Amino acid sequence: MSKNIYHFFVEGEGERAIINTLKTDFQCIQAGKVDVFNVIQNKLNKNILMKLKPGTIVILVFDTDKDETDILDYNLHFLKKQSNVKKVIIIPEVKNLEDELVRSCNIANVKELMKSKSNSEYKSDLAKCKNLKQVLINHHFDINSFWNQNPKGAFTKYKNDSNLIKK
Repeated sequence: MSKNIYHFFVEGEGERAIINTLKTDFQCIQAGKVDVFNVIQNKLNKNILMKLKPGTIVILVFDTDKDETDILDYNLHFLKKQSNVKKVIIIPEVKNLEDELVRSCNIANVKELMKSKSNSEYKSDLAKCKNLKQVLINHHFDINSFWNQNPKGAFTKYKNDSNLIKK
């Protein structure tokens, strides 16, 4: 049993829903608090990190579909200087959550997962889903195919460390 404290910063409500299902229902990733905070677009600050307990392992989950890394670089540097942060784990989604789900489920398009009419409708359907575990099981979700690629382009320098939280 792990005694580490984990804290996820994820891009959106879809990631929050997936991570909560993976850690609670499937128990295939480390458990930890999940906050929606886009580390590609927004700078972390001391007020946000005040709630972290000493020795927390911070996990950043972010899309790689935009070629802008300046704020992410700032956030990584900032986190590494914080006394309450033990380690930072990076999980770049190649290129985004939708692509990760298509790769790890038996679906050709992300709309199939939630039987949504559009990609934008899928996002709200996913965030509101009450039986996400069953939906993922029905579509043959494979944790080994999820978060298993390293990004290209501007994000090449960020190695995917998802294996550090997968059980």
